[in-house]
Amino acid sequence: MRYFCRVAYDGTPFGGWQRQPDAPSIQQLLDEKAAIVLRRPVFFTGAGRTDAGVHAKAQGAHFDYDGAIDVRRFTQSMNALLPAEAAIYDVAAVGSSFHARFSALRRRYRYYLCGRKSPLFVQRAWPVFYAIDWGTIMTQLPALLGTHDFSAFCASGNGGATAVCTVSAAAIEREGECMVFSIEADRFVYKMVRSIVGTLVDIGRGKQPLTLKEVLERRERALTGATAPPYGLVLEEVVYAEV
Repeated sequence: MRYFCRVAYDGTPFGGWQRQPDAPSIQQLLDEKAAIVLRRPVFFTGAGRTDAGVHAKAQGAHFDYDGAIDVRRFTQSMNALLPAEAAIYDVAAVGSSFHARFSALRRRYRYYLCGRKSPLFVQRAWPVFYAIDWGTIMTQLPALLGTHDFSAFCASGNGGATAVCTVSAAAIEREGECMVFSIEADRFVYKMVRSIVGTLVDIGRGKQPLTLKEVLERRERALTGATAPPYGLVLEEVVYAEV
């Protein structure tokens, strides 16, 4: 039987979602704790591979188990074993055709930027001390909407996959002392959100002479701004039709 769950985590102490040989990962952590709870090997598949230091509020994941699970007890047992930086919730049985990655309709990310040093946002927001014209940045966002080739915003390591993505929403707004950039798309290429944020910051501070539309159309990685640090990025939600 296949089971779905949401996973929330602070990405600071992890090398990312995906299991890897030289750093702790969320996937490895879940596999190990679930094997203790269910007393047999369990392997989690996530909706996406968040990078080292990137956080998640509602990552989607699935695992297979030959038998029925009391989802309430399983959730409680897992969260008792997981460290403070990780938790699971919304565990539910799903159909065998469901796949955490391939059944996802859209993914939504949020990136937090803070205009001053703030101890409460350490490893949670990018402290940006430049004078930034946020109004100019907002005028750039419509260029992201629709289906485009995001090669310019794709770091090396995308594995040769297509860079074509369909963006359904993009916005930037103030939340307390932070400015928050949000973007929703059917898929994202490697470091795409962080590359877009870095480019927008460069545009807002007058360092980038090209518009976002021009950078997007030229498809040249060298034209983008510096990649924003990972700790300001949160996988906010993965949207499915079934769950």
